[in-house]
Amino acid sequence: MVALVLILPALLAGCSKADGQKGASVTLECIQVCLTMAAPPFVSRTYEDGKALSLFREAIDRAGPMERVLDYGAIFRMIVRGQDGAESSYHLNIANTDSPQNGLLLKLPNTEQGYRIDETTSRKLMELIYDQADSGQFGEEGQ
Repeated sequence: MVALVLILPALLAGCSKADGQKGASVTLECIQVCLTMAAPPFVSRTYEDGKALSLFREAIDRAGPMERVLDYGAIFRMIVRGQDGAESSYHLNIANTDSPQNGLLLKLPNTEQGYRIDETTSRKLMELIYDQADSGQFGEEGQ
């Protein structure tokens, strides 16, 4: 298992290029690794507010491809729904950790090509997903 639990992370770059549209919602479903957590953050959660959608889109747009085939355990299944109702599915790995991390994103069904999410975006996603931000101002500088 590629040290995903340690590296954990990278969202998907190239996904947005395949999607080509702005999302109307993003749903995260707790799967595989998430289901084994002592306290999973949720079973399923849907994000529809503009700030959260912008953060997910940033992660998708800016993630960079990884060089090797991955062997990993998924934390979340992420479903991006476009304004026209079209859906794209991903595996998203963002851990709840105090340590710096790069998120992992894979556009399904291709689970061999991973995309790395930068540390700053990964931190913002972690705060959003695990409800660690103050007053909904996730990941803003100076918080």
